[in-house]
Amino acid sequence: MIADLANVVAACGSTIAVVVSVVFALRQLRSAQTANQTLVAIELLTRDRSSDEFLRAEDFVLNELTVRHPPPDVSVSDLPAEARHHVVRLSLYYNGLGQMLAFAAVDPRLLVGTVSYRSRQAWRILEPYILAERTQRGDTYLSHFEHLVHMATHNPWAEAVRKFNLKRFDSYPAELGMNDASARALSREREVAHH
Repeated sequence: MIADLANVVAACGSTIAVVVSVVFALRQLRSAQTANQTLVAIELLTRDRSSDEFLRAEDFVLNELTVRHPPPDVSVSDLPAEARHHVVRLSLYYNGLGQMLAFAAVDPRLLVGTVSYRSRQAWRILEPYILAERTQRGDTYLSHFEHLVHMATHNPWAEAVRKFNLKRFDSYPAELGMNDASARALSREREVAHH
């Protein structure tokens, strides 16, 4: 009887140990996946957005597209090849970031904090072209881009800054962006950091 009880207790202990091990292994796996996805997002946010091709596409969309090819009723497919190339380049960039956001592959604060303004600017210009394209392709065309912009619109960066508790100077003289008290405080912080 005592031997049977000892076997049951040992079996329960083994089962608990296996369950705990599996739970910790799954957490580690999720953490590793999140880290990898965050690296991909950071790569997209920095490398692609600062490339000459991206900057040319963004400049064209924001400053020339509506002048050369005024909406409404002009779909993305209706644009000439060069204009379409710039529109697709910019749209697919933001659509890819929206996919990461939709699939929870990256912390939303990272995306909203870094592309909020620029994605909203691009969407404002591109929306009529995208909506015209949706009449041909269906409602899902560039829907992740729209999702990104929707999130950016309903989670303004100014509000996010307050939630992040980012540190700011109290006031700024024009020449340095700091007043004398702030400059002295910054100097003291640097001295403490070096010691």
